[in-house]
Amino acid sequence: MSYVPAEVLSNDNVYGKYFFITARVLRSYRRPPLPPQFAMVWVPGVDLLPLSYASASERVVGFFYKVVGEGTKALSTRSKGDVIGVSEPLGRWYIPQGRDVVFLAGGAGIAPFLLYLEYVGNSRGLWGVRQGELATRLMELFPKLKSLLVASEDCTHGLCGKLTDYVSRISVGKDTEVLISGPIDMVREVCRRLRNIKVGRAYVIAESMVKCGVGACGSCLIGNLLLCRDGPIVGCDHFE
Repeated sequence: MSYVPAEVLSNDNVYGKYFFITARVLRSYRRPPLPPQFAMVWVPGVDLLPLSYASASERVVGFFYKVVGEGTKALSTRSKGDVIGVSEPLGRWYIPQGRDVVFLAGGAGIAPFLLYLEYVGNSRGLWGVRQGELATRLMELFPKLKSLLVASEDCTHGLCGKLTDYVSRISVGKDTEVLISGPIDMVREVCRRLRNIKVGRAYVIAESMVKCGVGACGSCLIGNLLLCRDGPIVGCDHFE
């Protein structure tokens, strides 16, 4: 795996434990990142982190992440001018060709959809958050997010409750493609519910399960697929 040194341009605390970092890669990628590809982000001396590209324009890339461990905590302390490592884009890219695309995201699982919104014009869907303020803050940075409904557990933004409370209310049909990203328990529940609905295709984006990024550790093995190589997008049937 090759890494590109990248200079941090900004690292903003969006809300609570959620951050958005942008960095300028100091050497051009061989190929530009496309959704839902991800990068292994190296925090020097600390950890490697699999993060979906949330934005990518020329040499500037962005990642939306939640502080959940030592690696992401260390990343949240990086400031303008610091240098991190960013791998070449990993995994397969996939852009739906149909006219009806539904995004279902939980928490930081919205990250790959931020880039998808640049490529899918008629997207709709639902984003589940615990605190509605997170949705308000991120929509200020990404106005296209307003095309999605929000379900907040604190009932301060959009629908009141969890994303899984409203999955059955989303209009889908045989021509609908559903893309899902978020905590694994949420993903499994959504896939289970979609199984009983006549939906065209349902996929899961699961880069968070990746560890080494090169297929050596086997941590991201699902069935006979390695998410770092064959994913990060796989059929919903792998999570039912």
